Amino acid sequence: MTVIWRQAVSAEFDKSNPGCLKRHALSEMGIRFRSSWFHVEPGFDLVKTAFFEAPELFTSGGEVIWKTRNKVVRKLTLPAQYGSITLAFKDYTCVKPLRYLLRCSKTALEAANYRAFAALGIPMAKLLFAGDERRHFHLKHSFLATQFAEEYVDGREFLPGGKLRGTPEQKAFIERNLAFLGKLHSVHCFHKGARVFNFLWKPLGNGEVDIVWIDVASCRFLSVPDFVFRKYVVKDLANFFRDLEPEDGELRAALNGYLEHNPRCGMTSDELFRAVKAAAARPR
Repeated sequence: MTVIWRQAVSAEFDKSNPGCLKRHALSEMGIRFRSSWFHVEPGFDLVKTAFFEAPELFTSGGEVIWKTRNKVVRKLTLPAQYGSITLAFKDYTCVKPLRYLLRCSKTALEAANYRAFAALGIPMAKLLFAGDERRHFHLKHSFLATQFAEEYVDGREFLPGGKLRGTPEQKAFIERNLAFLGKLHSVHCFHKGARVFNFLWKPLGNGEVDIVWIDVASCRFLSVPDFVFRKYVVKDLANFFRDLEPEDGELRAALNGYLEHNPRCGMTSDELFRAVKAAAARPR
């Protein structure tokens, strides 16, 4: 980590320039638009070697755990000669080259978010490597790998009908994630994907939980005034609680906890409660 990166993290965050952490991350990873780039985090050179020596491990090995029209996510464990690490590999194909001609790919933005959020103290899945394949500015292929969060599950266990609904672990899950969302919002970052299935957790005993965040490609640092950013605060919190469907008392208590971590969000406790409840009730 360079001196400039440490200074950016330790300095008081400038809301007029909220994307500075992310821009430092993009710069350090060597992101460029004209040609291909590849970044590997320190200590994971064996994973890089595997990617270039045995690409079939990443394109056809392991288990497909998520798939859309232009994205496949695989869970795979590398052979012993490559470190035996288990990872989640996100592979983008059928990208729209003109859309990303002079702008960062989703992969680049997500990799930068992983680094920026970790610098802010948010518990992220460990980024291993990321890269784009470009030719004369045209994006052909994009990929990102993180260390697989073994023994973690997502927040759907706490949804209505879930087997852990109403448990101390649910309360801890909500409290910890709202604390991290509050920290993110305090520096004007809109998560945009604050759904319970994007927040992983595992029990630590006595009702306590450990949290890991994944899938942060949609998160955006926004240079807008506080009164404008309020609507993004409400959108994130409404997305989070729309799935959980808490009772009013539970929602109010949880939002009061959120305000402890983002007291300058520009809304009182009652205003935030009413806004989030109304937004969560609206159809998506």
